Amino acid sequence: MPPTGKRDGARRMNGKTSYLALLAVGGLILSLSGVAVAFSSMGTSAMGFYRMLLGGLGLAGFALWRGLRWRMTRQALLYACLAGAALALDLYWWHKSIRMVGPGLGAILTNCQSFFLAGLAWAVFRERITVVYFVALVLAATGILMVSGAGLPVASGPDSASEHWLGVALGLASAAAYALCVVFIKKGQTPPHATHPAVNMAVLCAAAAPCLLAAAWLEGESLAIASAADFGTLLLYGLLVQGVAWLMVSTAVPHVKASLAGLILLAEPIGTYAIDVLFFTARPTPMALAGMALTLAAIYAGSTYGGAPSGGAPSGGAPSGGAPARRMAKAQGSGH
Repeated sequence: MPPTGKRDGARRMNGKTSYLALLAVGGLILSLSGVAVAFSSMGTSAMGFYRMLLGGLGLAGFALWRGLRWRMTRQALLYACLAGAALALDLYWWHKSIRMVGPGLGAILTNCQSFFLAGLAWAVFRERITVVYFVALVLAATGILMVSGAGLPVASGPDSASEHWLGVALGLASAAAYALCVVFIKKGQTPPHATHPAVNMAVLCAAAAPCLLAAAWLEGESLAIASAADFGTLLLYGLLVQGVAWLMVSTAVPHVKASLAGLILLAEPIGTYAIDVLFFTARPTPMALAGMALTLAAIYAGSTYGGAPSGGAPSGGAPSGGAPARRMAKAQGSGH
């Protein structure tokens, strides 16, 4: 029989692996947000509102069915509300950025969340960022750059130039808001303030929904659900993406170092690009395939050999043209 210390170490390793797998699967499910938005005729902020509304109702129903306790400490409630506000800002700024810089460069900007999250992990949680981890992070971001095929477009005048740089700033702000959302979730789920992730995410959705409703009103977007197809899409977006995927992410994040969570969630844009290829008109290029391989290899290396570092954003390749491509361009601005 192995010594007790070895058994405990094996259990901890198995537990860590399970949470890493849960985080990765949750991130890949988040890639479906692009499909949801691509097949909807609604505005992005209106869809974001319904995503939070339906996701929150689904999570609340699950919590009631399981008989979970809704009692939260003031600190847990505060962090859940802050996370909801941060996620709403992330979605809103991301959508605005996409319209100004396009889906390709938008993919690069929003995935800067991993760098913001690494910095916050060091500042807030005192996580040690190793050289191996940082190299893996840079390589993973390089792979996403190769997949998106994005570059800075040449502006044709002062107005387009200023709009472009505003889009860059909003994209970076979106990445920072996403990183803050993950940090707030982790802070709010730290004992003794931890509640069940379903309860925590239901409160997060309740905080984010009014923010996105206000954004939809400011943008003049209609909340009318025009067709059964739109309703089905909203169910996918709310129940699966916000409910199931974010429940998996929020369950794993408290048990995984924040810096590593940011690295693993970089697998999400790879999933989005795969959906682009399988369901839309994007054609995989050698550079894109090499970028996918580089990103996945870097994520594996960083999570396996990164040492101390133990929570992304959607993106993907730019579509190639035609009506399906225009749908996918909208999908790239779907949010996380």
